[in-house]
Amino acid sequence: MNEIESFKKLNAILENLNPYAMDLSLDRIKHFLDKIGNPQNRFDSILIGGTNGKGSVAKMLHDSFLWEGYNCALYTSPHLVELKERFVINGKFVSYAQLLEYASFIDKLNFEHLTYFEFLTALAFLIFNDMRVDFAVVEVGMGGEFDATNVLNPILSVLTSISFDHTEHLGKTIYEIALTKSKIIKRLGAVSDSSEEVKKAIADSITAPVYFVDDAYLDEAKLIKPDSINFSNTALALLCIDLLNKHYGLSLSKQPLSKSFWPGRFEVIRLSDKHIIFDGAHNSAGVDNLLSLLFERGYFSKDGILIFAALKHKNWRYAIDRLKEHFKEIFLPHLNYRLSEDPCMIKEHLKEEVLETEVFDCVNVAIDEALNRHCDYCLITGSLYLVGEAKASKII
Repeated sequence: MNEIESFKKLNAILENLNPYAMDLSLDRIKHFLDKIGNPQNRFDSILIGGTNGKGSVAKMLHDSFLWEGYNCALYTSPHLVELKERFVINGKFVSYAQLLEYASFIDKLNFEHLTYFEFLTALAFLIFNDMRVDFAVVEVGMGGEFDATNVLNPILSVLTSISFDHTEHLGKTIYEIALTKSKIIKRLGAVSDSSEEVKKAIADSITAPVYFVDDAYLDEAKLIKPDSINFSNTALALLCIDLLNKHYGLSLSKQPLSKSFWPGRFEVIRLSDKHIIFDGAHNSAGVDNLLSLLFERGYFSKDGILIFAALKHKNWRYAIDRLKEHFKEIFLPHLNYRLSEDPCMIKEHLKEEVLETEVFDCVNVAIDEALNRHCDYCLITGSLYLVGEAKASKII
């Protein structure tokens, strides 16, 4: 069976799962994993939570393990273009044929009615165990305490920057959100440079030793990766490497961090005579960081077109209000995703503004039109789902 046929059969299994059957406990996935022999307990793991930067830090750590020759897995979400992006072993995607084989096995035993994310998480743990990985770097899906990945007992738990996102589930204050996210810290913790609210939440809930990024690590990050789009993420990865080496006798190198790359986060390509910038910013902190990068790199002195789409439950009004003043034209494509906001709603929100806004049937048409307009660059942002559809475009 070829990869296309394998993907179709795999997708048929996954489409029968409920992706959002929220259950604020780990009982369901724990019961299922116990039934299949608890594969998650048979390899060492590093679990990474936080609001923004989880994927970038995970990739940097994965690259460091590979550099030293360790057999290392990487599990992240969401994917941008292909589902198999979520499952990486030694720098390579797990094939759809292999994913289908394991998904079929899990599907026959799935009397717990696992959610989409629980199913994929169990799938990852089973494959990582069978492939005898030494370490798995795992990204938390959402939150921490009740995320399916929190069945792990990681040798190191990591928290990137914490800001407002998923407030309907995680809490209305930074303290409440940090409290939920900090529950992944069990043996040893590494945390980004943080506000006093975050530090208090961790101090109130965690007894394990926790280390925070300080100015020395930020300075080191600027030296080792001067082109970084977020020095805090690089600094956090540097701290993680020091802790893993010190506490577990590993020999991880910091050198791979200088070349580590995570797609869809201020990713710039040149197409024809224009720069195309992909950035998956979808919450207030992500948008603020994106604006800083655009300013620092001189884009606000140029003519740009904004292609924007968002999910209904995200604070897209904040995002578009912060971005709109820097663009004369805004293109609003429909996303091929059931939780996406209607672009006509976004256009209505912008109706009082003195700028051109156009609604498009799909991302492809919006990009094609932008490339035919007079502009220096095109920014594609508002959602990782938008970035994914754009990167899958026939045009790019």
